[in-house]
Amino acid sequence: MNVPKPSQPLDVVAPCLKRDLPKLSLAYKNLKRFVPMKQLHVITARRNFARFESALGREVVLLDEDQMIPGMTLSALEVIPLARLSQGPGWYFKQLLNFQFAFHKMEDDYYLIWDADTIPLRPLEFFDDQNRMLLTKAWEFHQPYFLTYEKILGRPAQREFSFIAQHMIVRKSIVREMLAEIERHCPGNENWAWKIMRNLGGEGSNRFAEYETYGHYIKEKYPQLVAFRELPWLREGTNKCGRYPSPAALEKLGEKYFYASFEDSERLYRRTGRKVRDWLRKVEKEFR
Repeated sequence: MNVPKPSQPLDVVAPCLKRDLPKLSLAYKNLKRFVPMKQLHVITARRNFARFESALGREVVLLDEDQMIPGMTLSALEVIPLARLSQGPGWYFKQLLNFQFAFHKMEDDYYLIWDADTIPLRPLEFFDDQNRMLLTKAWEFHQPYFLTYEKILGRPAQREFSFIAQHMIVRKSIVREMLAEIERHCPGNENWAWKIMRNLGGEGSNRFAEYETYGHYIKEKYPQLVAFRELPWLREGTNKCGRYPSPAALEKLGEKYFYASFEDSERLYRRTGRKVRDWLRKVEKEFR
C-alpha cells in the first residue's frame, strides 16, 4: 500500500469517557482546523452514544468499546486478579483499544491516536518530505513500562527518549505484526490484549504504555519508516487555563505550544504522587 503524502488526511481515533466529552468537543474543533483529518472515530461506552452524537455531530464515528476487542470488555477487565491495579482498568482498556483500531478499516494502513483531553493549537503534519512517519519525542521515564515491554516481547527496549506525547501516528500493519509477536511470545491461548494484562512488569499503578510499546517497537524494527521530532507542547494545561479553556486562552497558548493537554487535577495529583513514590523507592535502595 502506498505511503500517504504529507497533508493527506488520516482517520483519528480517540477513546473517551463521558467526563472528558467537553474537552473532546474543544479538541475536535481544533482537530478539524489544524490536523489533516479524514474522520474522527470515538471509542466509548454505548450508553454514551446519544450524548456524544449531540455534542460532536453525526459525522463522527462512534464505536462501542465493549465490541472492539474480541473476548475483552471493561467489566471483564475489572475483575482481573492483579495486585495494585489502582490506576483503574479503564486506563489500561483505553490503551488496548487504541491498538485494536489497527484491525478496523484495514483498507487504510495508517491512523492517528489522539488523546481526548488534548487540544491542537497549531497546524500539525505527520509525514515528512521523505514520507516517513513523524513521531514526537517526549522525556518522561517510567521503568515499569519498559519492564512490561521486555516481558511481552522478550527483549529490552532500546530507550533513548519517550514517546508519551499525547498522540501518535500508527501504521496498522506494523501494529498487527507486533501484537502477533506478543501472542507468540507469551504462553497461553488468550489473545494479545489479555496477554499484555497478564504480563505487566514492575510495581505500582502505571505498568503499560501503548505509546512506549509501539514507538520503541517501530524504532527498533523499522527505523527507515520513521523520523523523530521535538515539538513544544504543554501537559499542565489545566493548571494554566482551567479544565475547559476559552478560545482566547487557546489562541494565547498557541503562540508558544503546538498542543496542550488538559488532564483532570486528580490525574495530575496521581502522576505527582507516582513520581514522589518512585523517588522514595530510589532513595531507599541507595541507603540499604
